[in-house]
Amino acid sequence: MRFMIIIDHPWKNSFNHAILARITARLESRGHAVDVLDLHDEDFDPVMHVDELAVYKQGKTLDPAIGGYQARVNQADHLIFVFPVWWEVMPALLKGWIDKVFLPEWAFTEADAAPLLTFIKTATAITTMGAPEVIHTSVERMLLKGVLEFCGVTETFWLNLCAVSEKTDAEREAWLADIDAHLDRLA
Repeated sequence: MRFMIIIDHPWKNSFNHAILARITARLESRGHAVDVLDLHDEDFDPVMHVDELAVYKQGKTLDPAIGGYQARVNQADHLIFVFPVWWEVMPALLKGWIDKVFLPEWAFTEADAAPLLTFIKTATAITTMGAPEVIHTSVERMLLKGVLEFCGVTETFWLNLCAVSEKTDAEREAWLADIDAHLDRLA
């Protein structure tokens, strides 16, 4: 199987990057193809500029990198998003990447909003939070339902890890084991 992992966290020593390393190692050790897209390594510009918005409804882009990102998604059976929840939403790079990559006529049809990413078997969002518990977040409503399910990914999962900075190494390791078990169920 082919997995594409999209990560948005600026700090390489973060728990998000530890999650990425664990996921990558787990999947590769089981013979799966893994494509990692680190939005910070890409120096991705998340801003939808006026000239880009002018061609959006036609499913076009002025950013030459977007076609490459779409081609990478086209190769994936599974998508995994790894990011922190800041102020109840995803970081700006990931939001901008979705805005620019999930274009009409590639992710969905403009005329009747028919989904076009039905070939993707599953999508998982793995998020971290400083808050002790989930009070409110747009991850499930916006990313999983509003974007991915709308575009045809019918099986989505959200693994949310709260109060990350207060956890012991043993508690973090237990989370990583839970992520391993989730990956094993997908594959």
